Amino acid sequence: MTGQRIDTIDSYFQKVSEVNKWSNILFWFTIMCSIIILFTNSQPTINNVINIIFIVATFVYFVMSNWLSLFLLREAQNKRRIHLLSNSLGVRLDDEHTNMYYNNSEEPSIIRLSVNVFENSLFTWRVTEEMLKKERIKGLAYVLIWILLVLIRDINLNFIAVIAQTLFTTGLLVNYIKLELLRSSCCQVFNEFRQIFLNNGFSISKEVTATLLSLVFRYETAVASMGIHLSSKTFHNINPIVTEEWERVKENVNL
Repeated sequence: MTGQRIDTIDSYFQKVSEVNKWSNILFWFTIMCSIIILFTNSQPTINNVINIIFIVATFVYFVMSNWLSLFLLREAQNKRRIHLLSNSLGVRLDDEHTNMYYNNSEEPSIIRLSVNVFENSLFTWRVTEEMLKKERIKGLAYVLIWILLVLIRDINLNFIAVIAQTLFTTGLLVNYIKLELLRSSCCQVFNEFRQIFLNNGFSISKEVTATLLSLVFRYETAVASMGIHLSSKTFHNINPIVTEEWERVKENVNL
C-alpha cells in the first residue's frame, strides 16, 4: 500500500471537472439559442419555444456556474490546503489521505511546508503552461472571428452583438487572462523558492523563514484569487515528466 499513489482529495476535483464540463456545454448551448432566436423572428412559434428554452438554459447555467465557482472549487481548494498543512506539519487536520502526492521526505516543519509549496508551484506552473497552448489559440481565434464579422458589411449587427457579448461579458477572455496571470505568478514563486534554497540550503534563519512563509502565502493567494480549475487530464498527462523535473530540481538545490 505504501508504494501506491493515493489521493482521496482528488474526488473533490473530479466533481469540479464534471460540473465544469456540463457548465461549458450549457454555456455554448445558450449561445446557440441566442443566435437561433435572431434568425427565427419571422417564425413566432419557433421563436417563442427557443426563447423559453434559452431562458431556462440560462438560469440553469447561472446556478451551475456559480455553484461551481463559489462552492465546489473553493471546497476542493480548501481541502487541498488543509491537507498541505497536515502533511507539512505532521498534524491530522482532517480525515483525507494521500500517499506519494508530495515528493518530499523532509521532517514535519516549516521547511517541509516550503518544499511542498515549492513542488506545487512547479506543477501548477507546468499545468497552466500546457493548458495555455490551447487557450491562446482559442482566444486568438475568437477575436479574429469577431473582427472578421465586423468587417463584413452584410452580417447582421445583432449577430455581431451576440458574438461580442460572448467574448467580452461572459468571462471567456477574462478566464484566459487569469490563466496567464496564474502561470506567471507560479513561475515567479518557483524561481524565488529555488533561489532561496540554492543560497541557504537548510540553514534557515528567521529572515529566511519569513521569506519562505511569504512565498507560501503568495502561492496560495494566487491560486485562490484566480479561481481557475486546473485540468486534471493535463496534470495526469504531464505528471511523469514534471515529476522527473522536480527530482532534478531537488538534486540541483540539494534538497
